[in-house]
Amino acid sequence: MPLDPRAVHIYTDGSCYRNPGGNSGCAAIVQYPEHLGRDDELIVDFGCSESSNNRMELMACIKALKWIRDSSPWPDVSHVQIVTDSCYVKDNIPRANGWRKNDWRNQHNEPRENFDLWKALLSAYQKVGMPVRFEWTQGKKTPILKSIDRAAKEAAKRGGPHLDRGFKRGTVSRSLVKGAAARFPANGQMAVIRPYRKTLMRKEEKIRFDLFSEESGIFVQSCYAYASPSVAAELHRQHGYRVRFNDSPRYPQIVEILEEVAVPNRIIP
Repeated sequence: MPLDPRAVHIYTDGSCYRNPGGNSGCAAIVQYPEHLGRDDELIVDFGCSESSNNRMELMACIKALKWIRDSSPWPDVSHVQIVTDSCYVKDNIPRANGWRKNDWRNQHNEPRENFDLWKALLSAYQKVGMPVRFEWTQGKKTPILKSIDRAAKEAAKRGGPHLDRGFKRGTVSRSLVKGAAARFPANGQMAVIRPYRKTLMRKEEKIRFDLFSEESGIFVQSCYAYASPSVAAELHRQHGYRVRFNDSPRYPQIVEILEEVAVPNRIIP
C-alpha cells in the first residue's frame, strides 16, 4: 500500500453485529503528515441500531470525504489518501460511475445494492475540493489499523444515536449452508429453494436462498436471484418452493413459483 508521507491519511472502518440488521457503526481517524505537527484525530464516530457491514464501510468513506471538504486545505498538502480494508469498497469504486450512468445497474442489468450510499459517495467525491485517492490494506497489522478497528467496533457496540435511513432490513433468517450467497446460474431450469433473506431493491427484491437437492436430501449451496414484488411476496422465509428461473446467468430471476414443497429447516447430520 503506497502512502505518501506528505499526504493526509484517513483510515476508515465499519462494523456490524449480527450482519445485516444488528447494531452498526463506523469510524475514521486522520493521521496528519509530520510537517503539520498534529496528533491523530478521530473524525468520524457513527453508531446506529441497525445497518450492515458494507453500508458502514461506505458510510465511513462518505463522512471522511465530507470532513476533507470542510477541513482542508493544509499547508504543503496536495492530496489525501483514504485507507480502507473493505474489499467491497475497493472492488466497486471503479465501477460506481458506470452504475450511476446505467440507473444503478451493472452491465448485465443486475441491480446494485446500497445505491443510495454509492450515489452519496460519488457526490461527496466530486465536491471534496482536492485530490483524493483510495488505498486498500489487508488486516490490522499496525497500531493505527488496530485503533480504527477498535473505534468502529466500539461505535457498533454502542449503537445509536444515529440512524442509517437508507437501510432496508427486509426479512431475515439464517442460511443452513456455510459461505456467502453466490449468484444462481440461471438457465431456465426448475429448482427447489428455501428462502432465508429478502432485500428490497429499487424495482425488485433480492432473494437469498438455500438450494435443496431432492436427490441427496440436503441443502447444497447458498445462492441469490431476483424476483418481482408480486413473486417475492409469495416466497416466505424457511419454506420450500419449486420455482422456475429465467435464462440469464448474470441476472438470475425467479419468474414463477410452481408449488410449495417440504424441506428440512435444520442441517441434517
